[in-house]
Amino acid sequence: MIFDDPSLNTALQSTAPGLAGIMFFISFVAGPTFLMFIIPVILWCIDSRLGIRLMALYSISFGINSVIELFFHAPRPYWVSRDVTAFTSETSFSLPSCHAQVSATVFGYIAVWVKTRAAWIACIAVILLVGISRMYLGVHFLRDILGGWIVALVIILVALRYGDAAAAWFYRQGVPARVLAALVLSGAVVVASQLVILSFGAWQVPAAWSGLALAQTGVAIDPISMGDALLAAGILFGALAGAGICADHLRYNAGGSRKHRAARAVLGLIVIFLILAILDGATKMPGLAGSGMTYVRFTLIGLWITLGAPYLFCRLGLMSRE
Repeated sequence: MIFDDPSLNTALQSTAPGLAGIMFFISFVAGPTFLMFIIPVILWCIDSRLGIRLMALYSISFGINSVIELFFHAPRPYWVSRDVTAFTSETSFSLPSCHAQVSATVFGYIAVWVKTRAAWIACIAVILLVGISRMYLGVHFLRDILGGWIVALVIILVALRYGDAAAAWFYRQGVPARVLAALVLSGAVVVASQLVILSFGAWQVPAAWSGLALAQTGVAIDPISMGDALLAAGILFGALAGAGICADHLRYNAGGSRKHRAARAVLGLIVIFLILAILDGATKMPGLAGSGMTYVRFTLIGLWITLGAPYLFCRLGLMSRE
């Protein structure tokens, strides 16, 4: 079928040779990893309400994607076709595309929030370019891109229909209940992912997939993993718990001078990099220890983004309280 035909990937690669660098850049700057640094800047320096919603949508979309990818356990183009050149490596399953889904969730919601024609055009362009770049790089079929966009659309529609009511319910609760709700939602991602893995039974990744992927990139694949689920669940818990605590104890304004906004962005991002770097080795420990530290690492990042950073900015006079 055309939706999982690697000839589409090879056609893109042969029609526009030499664009791998540009496609990699597009894939990176609008992908899930980079968005983890962009969304906090929106929260700290532009619009805190939008930023908190984007953090929630980002982590929820990421978590849903990790579960669905495991459920379908579908291969990537370069795992199954020697004709597809792998310009980058990916160790997780393919359907739906995490890059396509998460970027469409975030940029789609930004377009709806901002409501201007320019925002719609820019956000749609980014979403389309991310999809094209992932196919060009040889890591996704057309079905993966379309699947990611469909899931993102559903998430946005649910957020628009029930988001205000869910936020109102969340903030009506006391702080302990808010933290518990965040933990339950986070735990649901972890449990769902683990249940899907258990449902595999004796199924294993075909040796042909592993062999071709390794031959193409020199990087071994490890798709039956909880890594992405723990990342998403950790950020989700930390970000929502932090927002829940802030609502009662630290109301702040993302406005201010350009100098103060720039200082917030630089200082805030430096701490995120430090958390990632300091705990990197701990996440590589074998077994439950490494998994637990992955969850802790990204929980700390979520807490820093919605609680620690605003508190520090207010203490330093870089951000005003409301």
